[in-house]
Amino acid sequence: MHAMENKAPGKIRFNYARIFTAMLIVAAVLGVIVLGNQATAVFFLLINIFGGRELCYVLEEEKTPALNVVYMLLCIAPFSLMYLFELDFGTYYETLIVMSTVLMFGLITNLWSNKLNFSKIRFPFTLFYWGLPFSLIAYFLLYSGKEVQFLLFSIILLLWTSDTMAYLTGKAFGKNKLFPSVSPGKTIEGSLGAGISCVIVGMCIAYTLQEPFNKWLILSLFVWIFGTLGDLVESKLKRLQNVKDSGSLLPGHGGFLDRFDSLVLLIPFLLVLEYYFRV
Repeated sequence: MHAMENKAPGKIRFNYARIFTAMLIVAAVLGVIVLGNQATAVFFLLINIFGGRELCYVLEEEKTPALNVVYMLLCIAPFSLMYLFELDFGTYYETLIVMSTVLMFGLITNLWSNKLNFSKIRFPFTLFYWGLPFSLIAYFLLYSGKEVQFLLFSIILLLWTSDTMAYLTGKAFGKNKLFPSVSPGKTIEGSLGAGISCVIVGMCIAYTLQEPFNKWLILSLFVWIFGTLGDLVESKLKRLQNVKDSGSLLPGHGGFLDRFDSLVLLIPFLLVLEYYFRV
């Protein structure tokens, strides 16, 4: 066995800044859920804007206020155009969903290669990787019912469960690296703990809502797999750009890219499920 496989799991040390920030994020999400779809849409647009600002930090060698504005405008551009031209939910919207999904598949396959030079494609990358998914979900929320908003909240709950349990089980039992060339801190044990916990919470949601268990089993596995891949995609980006954290606005979590990297990759696939399979 390799030496890294014999390494004893570390003790769990609670990061109180991380816990406090997580509580604030939970409170913010619950608050916008109570306020309704429009408030939730605005919440995602704010994530979009702050994430764009952080992508400027990650992708640019020389950061300037003007470049910060450019990146934020790139991220908000898809939503602005959809809203300005009152895009219907027909062919054009479907095309954007498919385009976003295909691009995310490309980023997933890039985990096993180094074909993408993110600095050279920094503007289109910012637009399509971060700007388009959050614009699609924000626009969808504006014209959808309360059930879609609650579905999205449940997905975020599953993501938080997966993320938290990956950290805790990885610290407690982790020995074997999941993807050491991209993210040395992630372990197979942590990932399995995340998946099992995600499924358990999904079954609890199904029981509470009196909905089919197979639906929430699929959604739970879906969130676990693509959420993990989303985290790895952002880790790959930071590794190639020699950046440790995308920002410092969220103490204990880094930045908005670090906190919502799983969600941004998941959104296009979630929209495919909702739009084409009515999950």
